[in-house]
Amino acid sequence: MEYSHRYRAYQTQEVADRLEHHLDVHRQLDNQVRWDYENSPEDDKPSECDQNNKLPEWKQRWSLFSELHSKAAQATVGRFHQDLTVLRELKEKGYKVGRLTRQAPSDSCRGTLLN
Repeated sequence: MEYSHRYRAYQTQEVADRLEHHLDVHRQLDNQVRWDYENSPEDDKPSECDQNNKLPEWKQRWSLFSELHSKAAQATVGRFHQDLTVLRELKEKGYKVGRLTRQAPSDSCRGTLLN
């Protein structure tokens, strides 16, 4: 697959390392959101708003999440719930769909870094 970038990013190794760290923190937050959702009772699944309201508690409990800006953390929660919505809509249309799974550290690369 060939990637086409609107703007090429020639970042330093320090910037690339920081970006990888932030992607890893978002991956871990996504896994926490998924765990919280899946371990809730079937008749009382948390909504996006409910999970956004849990972010301050999670930031106190796990200091790693406090590195994220609140808007970025809310976007991660929103992306999880958007993914659930898409899967639900596809299932209603008769498609065979799987389920959202935990993201391993090796699965977290969402972009291509140019050095």
